[in-house]
Parts: sequence; structure tokens; C-alpha cells
Amino acid sequence: MVRTDIERARELAQELVDVLAAYEEELIALERETPALGPLRRAVGMAVAEAVYLISDGAPPH
Repeated sequence: MVRTDIERARELAQELVDVLAAYEEELIALERETPALGPLRRAVGMAVAEAVYLISDGAPPH
């Protein structure tokens, strides 16, 4: 079976979510002690949100 570019993009996006979600949780905890980490935590959260969008809605069906 040949994978399409969209399928591969969704797989990569899912891998990104899996990796970054754990970091985001840690950053949330660290941000309580060090508020200066807020921008980094927000950036990671935005990357996760964009990847989730790609997985769920962003790619048109074939």
C-alpha cells in the first residue's frame, strides 16, 4: 500500500503531538515556579494545536 503525502503528514503531526505534549505538561508545572517560561510553554502549546489541526481538519480528503 502506498502512503499519500497527507497520510505521512498526519503521521508526523501525531508524532509531534506525542513528543511535545509531555514537554508542555512539564512546562506548565515549571511555569508556576518560573513565570518567565510562559512564552516557551505557549509556543509549545501552539505547535501542538497546529499539529492536532493538521491531524483532524487541516488536510483535505482524497
